[in-house]
Amino acid sequence: MKKKFFLTVLTVACFLGAMIYTFMGIEPLDSVQYEELKRGKFFWLWDSPYGKLKTHYIKAGSGERHIFLIHGFRAHTYTWRHLVQPLADAGYHVWAIDLIGYGLSDKPENVPYDIEFFIHQITAFMDAKHISAAHLGGNSMGGGITLKMALEHPEKVKSLMLICALGYPLKLPVYLAITRHMPHLWKPFLGPTMIKETLKYIVHKTENIHDEQIEAYYLPYRMPGGTNATLATLKNYDNKKLYELCQRYSAISQPTLIIWGEQDVLIPIDHFNKFQHDFPHATSVLLKECGHIPQEEEPGKVIEVMKEFLLEVEDVDY
Repeated sequence: MKKKFFLTVLTVACFLGAMIYTFMGIEPLDSVQYEELKRGKFFWLWDSPYGKLKTHYIKAGSGERHIFLIHGFRAHTYTWRHLVQPLADAGYHVWAIDLIGYGLSDKPENVPYDIEFFIHQITAFMDAKHISAAHLGGNSMGGGITLKMALEHPEKVKSLMLICALGYPLKLPVYLAITRHMPHLWKPFLGPTMIKETLKYIVHKTENIHDEQIEAYYLPYRMPGGTNATLATLKNYDNKKLYELCQRYSAISQPTLIIWGEQDVLIPIDHFNKFQHDFPHATSVLLKECGHIPQEEEPGKVIEVMKEFLLEVEDVDY
C-alpha cells in the first residue's frame, strides 16, 4: 500500500508540477559552479560519430582483473559509490562511467540515447583504456545494456552481474508512461522534491534516503542538456526490442550472477523468476527488505555476493 501511495503522489504531482514549473523551475549551475564540479575528475574524450564527447569516469585498483559497472536510467556513477573501493581492495581494477547524457558526461542533443548508442560508447571506452574484457555489472537499464553487450560483444564480457536488471518487456509506471509522450510534464520530476519522492518509490527502507543522495540525483539536471537527455532515453524505451532481446538469452554462455531486491516495485520479482528460468545455471540471490537499487540499499551484501561469485568464475591466471 505504501508504494501505491507514492505512485499516486508521483502521478498527481506530475500534473501539479507542470502547472507550477514556470514559477519554480530547476536551478541551473552557473559556469563557475560547473567548472568547479569537474575539477579533479577523470574525463575521456570520445571521438564519436556525433562529434567529440566527454565521458566522465571513476576508477580504482589496478591490473588486468577488470570490473566494469553500468548505471541505470536517471542514475550515474554515484550509484556505485559503496562498491568501487571495496572491489578494488579485493584485487580488481574497477571502472564505472557516466553514460553520455548522464552524470558529468556531455549531454548533447544530436545523439540517439538508446542502448545501441550506449554500447558503442562503452566499447570505445574499453578499447581506449586497453580493457580487452571485463566482468560487467549493471543495474536496471544498465543490466539491459550488459545483456546486450554479452550478445553483441561476447569477447569483451567475462561474466555478467545483473542487479534488478531490465531484461524483459515492462509496463512502465504511470508517471513515466505519461511523461514520455507529454514532454512538458517531464521537468517537474527532476527537482529535489520529486527526486526524493521517486527514491521513496524505488527504495524499500525509505528512512535511509538522505539529502546527499537527493542532491546527487538532482545535480545532472542543473547542467545543460540533462533534462532533454533523460527524456530522450525514456522516449527510446521499446518493449518490442526487449522482447527480441530476451529471445536470445540462450546464446549467452558467460557465468551470470542475478541479484534482486525482493521489494522491487519498479522491476518486480516476476522478472527475477524469468531470469532464473532463462539462465538456469546462474547464481541467483534474492535480498529481503530491499528495493530496486541494492547497491545503494544493501551494499555490504552486494559486495560479498559479487566477490564470492567472481572467485568462483575466475579460473584463469592474470
